[in-house]
Amino acid sequence: MQVDALFTLENATLGMASDRPPRLRKVSLTVPRGVTAVLGASGAGKTSLLNLLAGFEKPTSGKLHGDTRVAWVPQSDGLWPDCSAREHLTECGASGDEAERLLAAFDIAHCAKSRPAKLSYGERNRLAVARALAMLAWDSRPGCQSGTAVPAVPSRGEGAAETSCGGGVAATARTLVFDEPLAHVDSARAGKYWRVIREHIARTGASFVFATHAPEIALAEAEHAICLHEGAVVFSGKIAELYERPASEELANFLGPANWLTPDDARAWLGETWPTARCVRPEQMLVVEAAENGAHAVTSSRFFGSYAETDLQTDTGSARTFIHRPSEAPAAGTRVNLCAVLRTIACVAWLLFFSSGCKRSDGTPVLPVKSWRTWMLPADGPVQPTPRSLTTGPHDELAVMDTAGRVLIYDANGALLRQWKMLDVQFGKPEGIVWLKDDRIVVCDTHYRRLVWFDQQGRVLKTLGQHGKARGEFIYPVGICLDAAENLYVCEYGGNDRVQVFTRDGEWLREFGSPGTGTAQFQRPSGLVWRTGKVFVADAINNRVLVFTDAGKFLGLLGADAEGKGAPAFNLPYDITLAPDGNFYVIEYGGGRLLRISPEGKLLAQYGHTGGGEGEFATPWGVVADSRGRIFVADTKNRRIVALQL
Repeated sequence: MQVDALFTLENATLGMASDRPPRLRKVSLTVPRGVTAVLGASGAGKTSLLNLLAGFEKPTSGKLHGDTRVAWVPQSDGLWPDCSAREHLTECGASGDEAERLLAAFDIAHCAKSRPAKLSYGERNRLAVARALAMLAWDSRPGCQSGTAVPAVPSRGEGAAETSCGGGVAATARTLVFDEPLAHVDSARAGKYWRVIREHIARTGASFVFATHAPEIALAEAEHAICLHEGAVVFSGKIAELYERPASEELANFLGPANWLTPDDARAWLGETWPTARCVRPEQMLVVEAAENGAHAVTSSRFFGSYAETDLQTDTGSARTFIHRPSEAPAAGTRVNLCAVLRTIACVAWLLFFSSGCKRSDGTPVLPVKSWRTWMLPADGPVQPTPRSLTTGPHDELAVMDTAGRVLIYDANGALLRQWKMLDVQFGKPEGIVWLKDDRIVVCDTHYRRLVWFDQQGRVLKTLGQHGKARGEFIYPVGICLDAAENLYVCEYGGNDRVQVFTRDGEWLREFGSPGTGTAQFQRPSGLVWRTGKVFVADAINNRVLVFTDAGKFLGLLGADAEGKGAPAFNLPYDITLAPDGNFYVIEYGGGRLLRISPEGKLLAQYGHTGGGEGEFATPWGVVADSRGRIFVADTKNRRIVALQL
């Protein structure tokens, strides 16, 4: 495939000292335009590679071709000691207004007259980034002359300083090269500044190459990844490929927690037969289930927020640590089973979400679809986000939550009206959304353990919640629905799986359900809907839909008889909605299907299977119906919204 190259290295080597190996070893590499993350352990060669790209160093041997108009932020920040913070920006071409805007965006307006020696490490970090963005802002304005620019820091040596402000820096950068940007900024605020960088890149069309030790930053910001080990490139390609289908355990670990399971591991720990070794990320439904006669014993367990880590031991003495979906840490000595949830899926060939899926041939009628329409969400800089959650407004507007942490509002004809960002997305993306009659929008801010009320312009009106298990607290809130009085029903997972009920303004009313596999219990309740005094909860991992009164009394399983038999067989039901025809529509994350189910729980029709073409879905996350009877699906892995007219 033709790659639009930003930089090209041909057998580039850096450093030939006889007492140690070169810092980079015969690197042949194409860095594409867009946003690229450079990953690797300390000493792997990240800084050396960025030094070459920024023009700070030249290859000892080999060749480097590429953009010379680079704004560079080294680890040392490279600030000018005799310049004030404001002068750092104006010397790089920013107007007075632009300088003030950038200083405010990075929360250093109060430092405008201060020199670097008076700034904290975090303030220096932010100023260095703001200066580089100022160069992009200047170059993007009409009438600016293009040409060869010098780095945003002097080229006499990393951290070298001019005695006068800037020394005549040519503000014509088209490419940003950052070495571990914002490394000294506290994590609670770093997400805000990454948003500023992201939006600035989107406005100017610049490319961006940055080194980081943080997998979550690389995943959130980059489209491409370069992985280095001992001065050599061990991976270069799409970051999604590295995350979902790494070729080895070593590569899997570049993007955070992962389980690398060989066929022997799968047989010993899961009791399954796998054809090849695979990477299983913690959110890909690896579950530790307490069981009286479980095959393994817990020796210890730790909860890390977005995932948990448990040490298991078999009766034969084998021991291993597994990283899995968040849950209440089981006590030492607890007997458990380990399962990839996929063992409940009828089509074994669908292992780990990477193959084409399976179809049922049980004689269920095919859902009649009059028209099929799809569209992708607008890009977020160079990244193409994917939809997760959907809801409709009073005039059939469609509100979408995506993996960039955006709320996007479309009109009834599918035209994008407006969009805004969540407060922060550094630790994860939100998953649930509803639209109140007074036009407020309420979002489950999943990884920040709260609900957020917005107005139609995206202004925050109210937040509710914190991490915990008490009333009004959450572990991971993911699903939300309304009853006729607009009370909010919120389901959560993470070891305290339950449904809490609030008024439309956030006053706590009651809760029901508990974590587990038994009566009135949930394992990752993902979606829910209210209908005439009853609440229907899609209990994803238990593969069922539970029915409660809206007062919280458990009534049974949707479609089951008094003995619990006869319910539809689901394959990871992730969301449920009620359509004007009075029927439920359930989307299956595992089966890639849309199911029509009667109010009594009878499976009436089905549509689709796992795939990427027309009539197919891949790990669909959400579903909603509008007043016209149209069904909208968040077809997540296919990065599109699907609109079905029945």
